Amino acid sequence: MARDFSIRIKFWIEKKGVSILGPGRIAILEAIESTGSLTEATKECQISFRKGWKLINEINEQLEQPVIVSERGGKGGGGKTKLTEYGSKLVRQYKRIENELSLLANDSKIWNDV
Repeated sequence: MARDFSIRIKFWIEKKGVSILGPGRIAILEAIESTGSLTEATKECQISFRKGWKLINEINEQLEQPVIVSERGGKGGGGKTKLTEYGSKLVRQYKRIENELSLLANDSKIWNDV
């Protein structure tokens, strides 16, 4: 019977009761890291640029340091966006927690008493 059960975990990180990091915000940060562009990251995440910018601003408002830096392009545009060192650390820590929770949820020993 225990083999019929599975655990699904969705978590987020809050600061003073306000959500700052969760699956959607981590996805946009990872997409920025891989594309080097907020515009491309929002396309990859299938959200509007405005929504992506809002998510980033919400993170930055709650933290002591910015999670991204942007460089404006010249006449033809072409600016770059990348994660700050702090932003990269946050993503790594979130992924580490996510991995640990997944290992716990998938541990068959958790069902020994059922």
